[in-house]
Formats: sequence, structure tokens, C-alpha cells
Amino acid sequence: MITVLDLLAGHHKEWIKMVHKFGAGSYAEDIVQEMYIRLNKYVENPERIMYKNQPNKLFVWVTLRNMTRQFQNKKDLMVYTGDMVEYDVAEEEFDRVQAEGFEKLIDKVWEVMEDLHWYDQKMFEVYHKTDMSMRDIEKETGISLFSIFDTLKNSKEYVQEKINEDYEDYQNGESERI
Repeated sequence: MITVLDLLAGHHKEWIKMVHKFGAGSYAEDIVQEMYIRLNKYVENPERIMYKNQPNKLFVWVTLRNMTRQFQNKKDLMVYTGDMVEYDVAEEEFDRVQAEGFEKLIDKVWEVMEDLHWYDQKMFEVYHKTDMSMRDIEKETGISLFSIFDTLKNSKEYVQEKINEDYEDYQNGESERI
């Protein structure tokens, strides 16, 4: 039986390229491996990170981007002493709270999207849950590029307006307020 981790690992090289583009350099492999561990440990419902039996690339992209940013913020503070240091329990708790906060934030996005028209919801879903570009959507559906762009722009602005406070809470490490 194929597990979610097997499906995620099938895109391993793609995830590493993603993290390289975020500027992680030689630490890309470590960040991707850490992502596998976090997703396995903190995602209670594996279907949340799947779309049509494939990994949801938006979810993975956001997860990797956030992990890379966390790494880059901590990188300047790290000093190698030659000794192995045990993983701090407080840091593990912080990671768990961050993951739960992220899941709440994603839930809020999809909850807010339910307020939009059916067309806006579907366009947002197709664009963000598949690897199709706006031009690919245009070719597949015959919908004008301008209409697709305008719909996605308006949907994004609407979502940002509705979840701005929750996003700020998440960014400030106050995930319990979401």
C-alpha cells in the first residue's frame, strides 16, 4: 500500500529544487527531510495534503517556504561547537503549535473561499491545488487569460482582507489566537 510519504518522496527532487530557489543552498536536503518528518508527525488527516491522489503542491510549497524562512532566521544564530545537542523540547512544542496554527490558517482560507461565487472558488482551487499556470488554464478551458488573472487577483485580495488578522497572529507566533 502506498502511503502519503511515498507519494511525497516521489517528488523529492522537485521539493529540493524548490528549497534551493528559496535560498537554502546546501541545507535544502535537510529542510526537505525535516518537512517529511513534520508532515508525518503533525498532519492528522493525510487527505489534507493530497489533491487528486497527488501531493498538494501549494501546501508543500508553503510548508517548505516557511521552514526555509525559519532556518534562515536561525542560521545566523547557530554556532557549531562540535558537540551533539539534544533537540530542545520547547522547540519541538513551538514546531507543533506552528504546524497547528498553519493548519488552522489553511482551514480559514478555504472557509473564506466558500463566501465567493462558485466560479471564483473553482478557479482558485484549480490554480492553487494543481500545477497549472494561468496560461495552462486558459488553454484547457478557453477562458480568457484576463478573466483568469482578474478572478485570481480579486479572490486573493478578498482572502487577504478576511484573514489578515489571523495571518498576523500566525506570523507573530500567536497561533492559539487563530
